[in-house]
Amino acid sequence: MRAATARFILHVGIVVALITGGTLSWGQACPAAPNYNPNQTGNTGFSANQNCLTLNGNAAFGAPAALSLTPPLSQYQNPPVNPPAGVNIVLRLTPNAKGQTGSAWFNTTQAVSGAFSTTFTFQVSGADTVDGPADGFTFVIQNSPAGAAAIFSSGNGEGCGIGFGDAPDGNCTLLTGGITNSLAVEFDTYQNTDIADPNANHVAIQSCGAGPNSVEGPPLAGSCQVANNSLVGLLEPGGNPLVLSDGSVHSVTITYNPSSLSNCGPNQNTTCSSLDVILDGNDLFPGGVLFDLTTLGLNNGNAYVGFTSATGAGVDDHDILTWTFTPQSQSGVIPTNTPLVLSFPNAAGNNVYDYTAQLTTPYANPVAQVQPILLTQQACNALVDVKFWPAQCFVYQNAENSGLDASVMFALTCPDSPNGVCGTGTNFFATLGTDFSFSFSDNPWFFWPGVFLGFNPQPGWLKGVGPDPTNPCNGVHFQSNQISGFTVSGDPGGRTFGSSGGGGSCWVSTYNTPGELAPAIKIKSPTLTTYKLNQVVTANYTCSNPITSKPVTSPTGPYLTAATCSQSSGTQGACTQTSSGLTCTGTVDTSSRGLHSFWVMAADSGGNVNWDVTLYNVK
Repeated sequence: MRAATARFILHVGIVVALITGGTLSWGQACPAAPNYNPNQTGNTGFSANQNCLTLNGNAAFGAPAALSLTPPLSQYQNPPVNPPAGVNIVLRLTPNAKGQTGSAWFNTTQAVSGAFSTTFTFQVSGADTVDGPADGFTFVIQNSPAGAAAIFSSGNGEGCGIGFGDAPDGNCTLLTGGITNSLAVEFDTYQNTDIADPNANHVAIQSCGAGPNSVEGPPLAGSCQVANNSLVGLLEPGGNPLVLSDGSVHSVTITYNPSSLSNCGPNQNTTCSSLDVILDGNDLFPGGVLFDLTTLGLNNGNAYVGFTSATGAGVDDHDILTWTFTPQSQSGVIPTNTPLVLSFPNAAGNNVYDYTAQLTTPYANPVAQVQPILLTQQACNALVDVKFWPAQCFVYQNAENSGLDASVMFALTCPDSPNGVCGTGTNFFATLGTDFSFSFSDNPWFFWPGVFLGFNPQPGWLKGVGPDPTNPCNGVHFQSNQISGFTVSGDPGGRTFGSSGGGGSCWVSTYNTPGELAPAIKIKSPTLTTYKLNQVVTANYTCSNPITSKPVTSPTGPYLTAATCSQSSGTQGACTQTSSGLTCTGTVDTSSRGLHSFWVMAADSGGNVNWDVTLYNVK
């Protein structure tokens, strides 16, 4: 890749927010994107800024179902559990009455052609003991000509259209057409056999592109189904079977990863853009479902986002408890056996850098959300150098949306964890990292390999947090260096990784980081002495783990370790890894008379290089 020479200027408002921690007051004006989470600083969820949503049909704001019930719970098939702390008002898409339909749209269209992640919690409850739960709800992305007023009336009070879709091959809705230019993620709680529902507990993705959407599935004609998961065998975090309409609080994260490539799918001719759905920590479509949101007919890449719902003969309260929409973010389930890789595309749809995470110990809420924050190297350095001067933030090549180069900070949160923070205390242990391409010209004072130029990369993987842990990169103060490894390869490509230090936070990759010294070397043999010609002499030397990469403020490891330890003459023998570093043996060259030098070279896992020499004589 060629190095980009142009620069971009960070918007002043973002700089102020990052450096001072300032944020828009939730009560003053509508935010740029949906953010209804009462656990975030200054955010009271659906209790405030209700005017930022357009409600249609029977949708309304109300108290959580568990708080508003007056009949005995025994009258309900699925009585609601108590809502989480702070949830005093919910978005009720439909009440538990027959023949209801409703929708709610955020007033401002959202950028959906680029990467995004949205997380919401919901509760489906209140069905009577006769008719049972019905019919479900959907999260919808749409660019219908009706805009925020778009709602599909399911007709005659029949709820199988779930407020968004027609059933042209079935008989449960009027043929008035579903919402055009839409994609719906359907949480279906009733089995309508005439539209090919697999059961009364499934999640489907429905879209007919720019045409009217439908609720039908294959093999019916007119099916708009893109993917389906019947939820059979899946469990909630507590170990119980996952049932959408059981009255419990469930968490959903939907993430979109666009791509400029079109060589995916069975025939290698399908878009590589993908959509994924995570429900209660279960990845419903591992690897994502191939789908290109631009086929909906977007408005400069934007569309409305919101929810629809309906009831029929069966009823339920369909409640959305919290909701956030984060542009330019990605989410996934962090495994313990292999890294989760979240790729981030630029405006061209090319994935030019990523964020990786792998749990080193099990964690109860393994869903992670990563939001990259792009800024100039100068702005990034201003944040880093408060504690780590003269460290430099790496500049990633082609990272910015218009294809320019930029430094990147990563905000790591866990939407299913308490308050959205990864780890309560220090119980989130993982290996975190980032892969990226870079240009030497964008990164002054960085050279590789340092052994030839007398300079060590001194890499860093800095961890910090701002005053609001749910937005850790706002007003961030970097407190510790969690680096455990750094490599450079490719054209060139970089990889920085390290430990989580017990929790999530804001992360940034740096070089020229203070305190990152190369391994200390101790040559025990040969020594400054005289040996006989062809005498057998055993080489013995150690390369110790750097200890300066363990800052007092964060003693959690692992950090940099001695990666290699080798001799320049004689025969290299075996090296043994110990808790303190590498202990190595070999042979000493005594095949010729005269003064000899014996060199030992060491490199740590961050690429920092050191060497030492001793002299010996052969007679």
